[in-house]
Amino acid sequence: RVQTLVLGAGVIGLSCARALARLGREVVLCDLGGAVGAGTSSRNSEVIHAGLYYPQGSRKAKHCLRGSEMLRRFCLEREVPHRICGKLIVATSEAQLPELKALEMKAAGNGVKLEPLSPQQVQQMEPEVYCVEALHSPRTGIVDSHAFMQALLADAEEYGATLALRTQLRGGQVYQEGVMVELESVDSADVFTVEAQAVVNCCGLAAPRVARSLGMEPVPKAFYCRGSYYALQGGLRPFSRLVYPVPEPQTSGLGVHATVDLQGQVRFGPD
Repeated sequence: RVQTLVLGAGVIGLSCARALARLGREVVLCDLGGAVGAGTSSRNSEVIHAGLYYPQGSRKAKHCLRGSEMLRRFCLEREVPHRICGKLIVATSEAQLPELKALEMKAAGNGVKLEPLSPQQVQQMEPEVYCVEALHSPRTGIVDSHAFMQALLADAEEYGATLALRTQLRGGQVYQEGVMVELESVDSADVFTVEAQAVVNCCGLAAPRVARSLGMEPVPKAFYCRGSYYALQGGLRPFSRLVYPVPEPQTSGLGVHATVDLQGQVRFGPD
C-alpha cells in the first residue's frame, strides 16, 4: 500500500514525484525502462523555450514563461549544465515578413520582447546565416536534459521517493478508496499488487493506453507525430545560437531548425 504511485520516470514523472515527495507524501515512481528518462524525455532538442508562439493569454503562454524562469533558477541552484544562448527566427524572403512581424506582436502580447534585426546585424552575430530580416530571442536557452532529470531524481529521493525501474503495468482498477494496480518485474516476471490512494499517469506516448488499462473512460485519442534530427558531421560548428525559420501558416510545428547543444554540436530537424 502506498499513498502515491507515479507511472513513468521521464521529466514529467520525475517532476511530479519530486513535488509530491516534497509535500510529504509517500511516493513510488515506476518505469518500464532501465534508466530514468529513456523515452521521449531524452529525444528532444533540449531547448529552454521563451514563450514566443502561443496565443496571448493562453495557458501555454502563461506556463511557458513561468516554467522557463523556474527551470533556469533550478539549474543554477542545482548546477545543472545549461546556457542562455539566444535564438534567431529568420525570414528568408520578403513574403515571410508579415508572419515575422505577427510573431513579434504575439510574443510582445505574452510579455516576451524580441529584437528585430537587419541582415547586417544577423551577419555580425552569425556569419553563416543569410536572411532578409530576423528576430532575436535573447532568453531562449539550452539545457542538459539528462543532468536535469538526474537532479530531479536526486531531489525526489532525498525527500523519500522510491524508484522502481524495469517495472511494467499489467492493469488496474479504480475504486472508491483509491486504485488497485498490478505490476510486473521485467527481470523476474514476478507480479505484485499495489494499492495506491492516487496514481499519476506520466507515461508519455503510452499514457492513453495506460489510462484505459486502469479502466478510465473517456480517454483522449493519441495523435503521433514523428520527427528525425540530423547531426552536422566533420567537426563543423557554424552557429553559436539556435536558428529557426518563420513558422509556416496553417502547419503544425516550427519547421526545420538548427539547434546547438552544450558541446557545440549542431543538429537539424525535425523533418
